[in-house]
Amino acid sequence: MARLYLVARHNASTAFLGATGVGVVGLFCTGQIVPESTLDALIGGTNWLHLVRNLLVTAAVWLVREGVFSALSTEPETKQRVTRRPLFLAALLLAIVIPFTLQSFVPTTDAFIPETVHQPAVYVYATVYMAILGGLGLSVLRVSIGPRDSRTVRASATVVGIGMGLMVLGCIDEIIYMSLRFAGFSSSLTDLAYLLFTPFFYSGILLTSLGLGIPPMLRLWRRLALVDRFWILVLHCKFPALKAQGERFAFAVDVLGPRPAERLYTLVIAIGDLRAAGQQAKYSPPAERALVLAQRRLTNTFEPLGLELRKRAEI
Repeated sequence: MARLYLVARHNASTAFLGATGVGVVGLFCTGQIVPESTLDALIGGTNWLHLVRNLLVTAAVWLVREGVFSALSTEPETKQRVTRRPLFLAALLLAIVIPFTLQSFVPTTDAFIPETVHQPAVYVYATVYMAILGGLGLSVLRVSIGPRDSRTVRASATVVGIGMGLMVLGCIDEIIYMSLRFAGFSSSLTDLAYLLFTPFFYSGILLTSLGLGIPPMLRLWRRLALVDRFWILVLHCKFPALKAQGERFAFAVDVLGPRPAERLYTLVIAIGDLRAAGQQAKYSPPAERALVLAQRRLTNTFEPLGLELRKRAEI
């Protein structure tokens, strides 16, 4: 839900916006917010919610794939691939729906797959669903791997790739589990496969979402400039002489005002001027350390400011 704001605020691709919205709706259908039986009763009470949730997740992953391809793929022919067209998504969803409708329906249950996977139609339905998600995840993983010019993009692609890789492992694990149950095997291996699905699959979804959120989160972090504001706060606390400058250095305005990097620069220069004028004859060791770190922050953030600070120091 937090990503919905970030995607909309920074005009990200329609695919990412759609993936985020569809994914949120899909996760709300897991029964963690509203009981699954309550939701399923609204659409028949025979586990149709399970199908709806899986269709939403499939659409979300396909949209993530579309967005990642648009953002990261360097292959010109990628844009022309049939697998990126809406009709292809419709075919995938239809492949999931058809076997689901051929089952012998049972009342709503929180353990739909374990209880009904012995039915051929349910086994085919769930296996096709997992295979589709695994295939989509593998294609995203392939595109995510590779050198990137931007560190931000590289970090985002790496986290998305890891997330999709975990999701693929979850899909493979679930297919193994369902195959063992369908074949009538009940052993510690079956139990282990059942337990591994959730940490693989949902941690993959979490990492994918976090990876897609890295670029807008970094933009938000830079815009808030919390590090610069922190050093402004420190300088005000360590150098009380700034208060004698009247309204020129108002604490609240400096800490909360716009353009904090420029304000930090002004404060550092003012402190140097105070010492040059004899109004701040000696700094305490903590204050001296704070000033050095603030200067270093400016040098790393904005090189021209760093050059000016060095010139002032030489004078």
